[in-house]
Amino acid sequence: MRSMQLLPVGIAVALAIVVALFLASVWLESRALTNPGGYRQPDPAEFVFTETPATEAGLSYEDIAFDVASGETVRGWLVPAAQDAKDVGIVALHGRSGDRRGQLGHLSMLNKLGAGVLLIDMRENGLSDGENRGMALGIREAEDAAAAAQELRARGYQKVVLFGCSLGGTTAILAAAQDPSIDAVISESAIARFEDFVAEGADRRLGLIGIGAKWATAWWAGLVVDHTHRRIGLSAYLAPADVIGNIAPRPVLLIHGLQDHWVAETHAQALKDKGGPNVDYWQIAEAGHCDGGAVAGEEYRARVAGLIEQVRAAPASSAR
Repeated sequence: MRSMQLLPVGIAVALAIVVALFLASVWLESRALTNPGGYRQPDPAEFVFTETPATEAGLSYEDIAFDVASGETVRGWLVPAAQDAKDVGIVALHGRSGDRRGQLGHLSMLNKLGAGVLLIDMRENGLSDGENRGMALGIREAEDAAAAAQELRARGYQKVVLFGCSLGGTTAILAAAQDPSIDAVISESAIARFEDFVAEGADRRLGLIGIGAKWATAWWAGLVVDHTHRRIGLSAYLAPADVIGNIAPRPVLLIHGLQDHWVAETHAQALKDKGGPNVDYWQIAEAGHCDGGAVAGEEYRARVAGLIEQVRAAPASSAR
């Protein structure tokens, strides 16, 4: 009789343990998404950049800072164009858990194309304000990118292009979709939907033990992204694939390396399909994640130059 009474209690305890473990797993996956291994925002009182536009490209620069709507401060480097031309300014956006140095590799190319370049630390990274909250699914980052574009215009730049890779590419799409005064986007290795990104990671892990359950990983990923949205206090969550169409008719250069093992090519294809005819999608067969410039070299430069010239030739946006 006693064992029959204890059985439901044992089942209840087991179920409680399973639920607790499941919720902990969702939290841990969410935390890994926003704060990947190795992420730690440096202490601004102690940290000094040893790689700068001067050391890496021989270019002079200005340390700048500006506020976003929340009152927090974004910091970066402004590298003026030759002869201080201000027809086009470019906001360079780094990837997840990176900082302004992530786009130093493109700086010389952009400078030679006659553009001023603003390289920023998005909040929670580098020397911009933050509380070690990590990535914000591109939402907070898009606010930073839009504020950077506004800062360039306040400094006299006539046209503004957003140029980013990985999270930076995702951010560029989200910012331009919401800010019609941004003139164009160059986006490499962008994520179309974070739900898909999380599900693909789960699929890879299950694949290592021979399990395929895409329905389960899709459900799991939805829970993780929804929890992330709530955990970090986002007022809204937007997927780049759902808003990229808002950028039209402004030009978008979408780049993806077919050897990218972090962000699947299906993300770029989804963005292209949703973006419309203003989106120029370029696949680089031998490129991996965010190394299109290193792999494709002169063609990469030519395509970026083509977009910048297209922006120069276009009439000023009426949204200003």
